Amino acid sequence: MSDQRTESGTEVNKVTQSAPLPDLPPMTKNQVMDLAMDMGKILLKSGAETSRVEDTMMRFCRSYGYYDLNVFCTPTIIILGDESPRGKSRVFRVRWRSTDLGLIMDVNQLSYNFRCWKMGYVEAKRWLQDRLSKSHPYGNRVVCVASGLGSACFAMLLGSASIYNFVAAFLTGFIAMTLLKMVNNFHPTPFWENFLAGFAIGIVAQTCCLSPYCTMENIIVGALMPFLPGLAFTNGVRDYMAGDLLSGNSRIAEAALFALSIAIGLVFALKAWTWGGLP
Repeated sequence: MSDQRTESGTEVNKVTQSAPLPDLPPMTKNQVMDLAMDMGKILLKSGAETSRVEDTMMRFCRSYGYYDLNVFCTPTIIILGDESPRGKSRVFRVRWRSTDLGLIMDVNQLSYNFRCWKMGYVEAKRWLQDRLSKSHPYGNRVVCVASGLGSACFAMLLGSASIYNFVAAFLTGFIAMTLLKMVNNFHPTPFWENFLAGFAIGIVAQTCCLSPYCTMENIIVGALMPFLPGLAFTNGVRDYMAGDLLSGNSRIAEAALFALSIAIGLVFALKAWTWGGLP
């Protein structure tokens, strides 16, 4: 703060802004806010923790000398506010999130290498929009097959060296993930998505266990592993460690709800199987 006196003798506080880095292209405040919001969208939609989103956006804004811009982020909303007189704020509502560590790495590297960033506003906007609209690097078929292989490998790690359990766990994980991808087109809530996945795991596992060579415990636990919300729980703990108590509570509650929905679907499948009179 630098104090100045007017003709009437009253003191006026004026916020001094440092000049942007000399090798950065000039941008207006609105352009900087626009690009910072796009960065936040990419990070939050890709599964980044809220502390990383806030740090990246603030670093970008301050690199251009705008210290009166501030960011508030939760797992479902980003608010970029201008604290100067007559300043405006921008709000973005996040309705769905996924996991794409490649996009997080791209934006994170960009935030630490602004001095090497020679793009102007138009080029930077195009670069960010391309990544914002970028499709996932792997299609649904690859994800379903990977889920089946992961389920089968986890079943083997549990101490089952039977090829029957390996095949049964692969089928269980593959079918459950395929069903999950199919219902994604109808945009259900995450609770019902995980409920259906747990229900499918229970039905397919019990169908495979009609064979005397299969072990239900190994198949079910192995098939559950790809659906457990480990990333959400880890991000919640990291937000806690960064001091973001609201985001930490939200992430951990989300992880607990996901795990609970999978368990409810699995128990419902086991009960439905018993009510049907099947062994």
